[in-house]
Amino acid sequence: MCRRALFGRPLLAGAVALATACALAAVGGGSAGAARKAPPQGYTIGFSNPQGTQPVLNEFQAVLTTAAAREGITVKSLNAALTVGKQVSDIQQFINEKVKAIVVFPLAGPPLVPVLTAARKAGIVVLGYNAVPTLEQPTPAKIYPYSADLNQNIVNEGAKLAAAFVDKKLGGKGNVLGVDIAAPVPSLHAFMASERADVTKGHPGIHWLETVSDVTDNIAGAAGPVADALTKYHDRVGAVMAYFDGAAIGAFHSLKAAGVKAVVVGQQGNETGITAVEKGEITATIDVEPYNEGLVALTMVKDLVAGKKVPLVVTPPVMLITKQNLKSYVPWARALAEIAKGKLKPPANLAAVQKA
Repeated sequence: MCRRALFGRPLLAGAVALATACALAAVGGGSAGAARKAPPQGYTIGFSNPQGTQPVLNEFQAVLTTAAAREGITVKSLNAALTVGKQVSDIQQFINEKVKAIVVFPLAGPPLVPVLTAARKAGIVVLGYNAVPTLEQPTPAKIYPYSADLNQNIVNEGAKLAAAFVDKKLGGKGNVLGVDIAAPVPSLHAFMASERADVTKGHPGIHWLETVSDVTDNIAGAAGPVADALTKYHDRVGAVMAYFDGAAIGAFHSLKAAGVKAVVVGQQGNETGITAVEKGEITATIDVEPYNEGLVALTMVKDLVAGKKVPLVVTPPVMLITKQNLKSYVPWARALAEIAKGKLKPPANLAAVQKA
């Protein structure tokens, strides 16, 4: 109850008081004398953005930057442009600049380990952002070189929500096509694998045809492979599950051109995706609420910098958005405006947002 009301929905302006109440409830009570010790201010956080054209990542970046600035903390972001080598050099640049913390959404696993290890050895806090998406029982050794991880929760909760929705829409029977990113993004590949497993589990009548790749990470990049798949499978596609809203919209255009009606589900909940849901172009999307993620990330960084104990993996909730519950959707721009005004603040305690 506290988690959803605080991070989500209609009462953004009341978040501060509710954050305090939820935090106290999460730890079984508290007092004014147990107030958080403020970490040293005036330091810099580096954010390694893997793809500067992705709406969800840019919203997270804007929220982290805006919320941090209100507390005297600077955020410097570098765009890796879906290039692993560039991400490695970006992280090295942060090390050279002696930032206090690095937040990184990894484009790859092993290739980043040496430079992230160097960051940890330099005394820099390293917060993963979807760095360990499938780890159920994390330990410090298992998540190293990350200090902790902010998990988008798409691999577990998001995939299950989308799969249950598609199963219901298809009535337990039909062919499903997946659309994944071509770039080596571990969390997105894990997400698509989970969608495939979840949508077919216990439903022998549902068949996963294949997973096609969006090479350019945009609408057009998905439209071509989906059109080819429609030809290959003689238009027998009942649903398309895509790794992000742009790919879902690209799938819709190909389906429309072929005269095929199908369930289409995206992921992110960005403005373009929500508009597509409103128009009936895509059937649903998973809203990951990046404004929540940015606020939670800031609290995690501040606590880690202050030497406080932080959950190894924090997983804020996500929400499936359809035409039926559009009123519960919080526009990202509105949330960012609330953050800029100081009406929506980082959680006072991570226990209030940790997903069980």
